[in-house]
Amino acid sequence: MPHQPTVSEATEFGLPRQLPDQDAVLVGRVISNGEFSGLAAYYIHGRGNILIGQFENQEFIPEYTIECESRLMSACIRELSRANIETELSSVGNALLQAWHFGDLTPLSHKQAHVYALREKGSFGRDETAAILNISPSTVDTHLQRASEKLAAAENFVQFVRMDSEELTNPEFPNEGRASDEGKSSSDISPLS
Repeated sequence: MPHQPTVSEATEFGLPRQLPDQDAVLVGRVISNGEFSGLAAYYIHGRGNILIGQFENQEFIPEYTIECESRLMSACIRELSRANIETELSSVGNALLQAWHFGDLTPLSHKQAHVYALREKGSFGRDETAAILNISPSTVDTHLQRASEKLAAAENFVQFVRMDSEELTNPEFPNEGRASDEGKSSSDISPLS
């Protein structure tokens, strides 16, 4: 009996979102006229680049490649979006293109940005995000937690910077009590002898 390749049930553009046997994730398709029209674009994890080709008989047959300077998925998707062909990105491709910008414009590492973009912006589940990125579900949890903490800290800093000068001369920060005159603390100021 011939081998029947495994493909994901989730589809976009009539193509499977994932091809586990080929370690591939659908990131887009070519929509321009010419020899590339209708070809699928898959990110191949083991190779760290995007291959463009036909999907026939439950199998992806690569014909062209988009060379990437970085092995990051988001960097490769950025290269695809800038290629000399007209493409339409899949939901994974769109989320990871956002991740590229998050990684450049926020304190997030690119790996944290990948997870954050897929989970929070792309609404992918924990296990699906893990499969897309080829990482464990617990790593997804860790990256998402750290990304959320960094973004919250950045937002708190922005709010602090936006305070006007009057608030800065007598700040009342949330969750901090005023020092009372009752009792002495170890940080009282004493005259020098």
